[in-house]
Amino acid sequence: MKKHKQVLTKHRTVKDLFPSRYWHYRSLLESKAAYEKIEKGLFFIGHPRSGHSILGALLDAHPDIALSHELDALAFLNAKFSKRQLVQMIINRSKQFAKAGNQWMGYRYKVPGGYQGRINQLKLVGDKRGGTTTKWFRQSPELFDKLKAMFPDTLFIYMYRNPFDSITTSFFRSQKRRGGNFDKADLFRKTDHFFDHAKLIHQFEEQALFDFRSIRAEFFLDNPEEVLKSLLNRFAVEAPEDYLKNCTSILFQKPPKRRSELGLWDSRTIDYVFQRMEETPYFWGYTFED
Repeated sequence: MKKHKQVLTKHRTVKDLFPSRYWHYRSLLESKAAYEKIEKGLFFIGHPRSGHSILGALLDAHPDIALSHELDALAFLNAKFSKRQLVQMIINRSKQFAKAGNQWMGYRYKVPGGYQGRINQLKLVGDKRGGTTTKWFRQSPELFDKLKAMFPDTLFIYMYRNPFDSITTSFFRSQKRRGGNFDKADLFRKTDHFFDHAKLIHQFEEQALFDFRSIRAEFFLDNPEEVLKSLLNRFAVEAPEDYLKNCTSILFQKPPKRRSELGLWDSRTIDYVFQRMEETPYFWGYTFED
């Protein structure tokens, strides 16, 4: 009798012995296999401190979207990560950011009732890392062919704001990081860096490898539901009213105007910005006073 019991035990499966673990790992394997079927991607290209973080956080709060914060997905493509591995990294980064309270650079991006760090039915993945994406385009443009092959239906978003504010913010950040007093020569260098970046982004758009949308931060803050609905409709993802309402509840009315805090803006430095604004179509209509 004892021998018979031993034989039965020997042939019992993992499902019989550890049912909770069995279903957990089966679900995990099925989920990872499903990652291969995801064809929709949403990524950012642009400048730091331009509104990417808030828009990325709102999209990540949707129950059917996993959008990582500052993962640098292209770096993992460069390291030859597989599609399954990359999607898992995006999901993990989303969870990590949610666990940390969705806080970044002194701001909190937590959406009430949102799915940040959680997924209902994964339909769209992406990464919020605008500035570094532009550098990858300059250094390793072949990575974007790999991204296209991995996610054939991909949208790139270029979000930007008044260049005087973007340049001023970058100036202050560099000054704080490196120490010392910066002067007008540094402001001119920051201006050149900003607009050289913008020219690369325009080249990326004109290459037309991906669907591309440029969004002014000021327009987004004035019309957040319209922008979110448009982006979700682009991927045939529903936009529930409660989701939209919760997203808009955490937004600023207007982006902060840092330009007034920098005394180095004068007729010469302002005119130089206007001169460089003409090189791309994005900044037409911006002024120092608005």
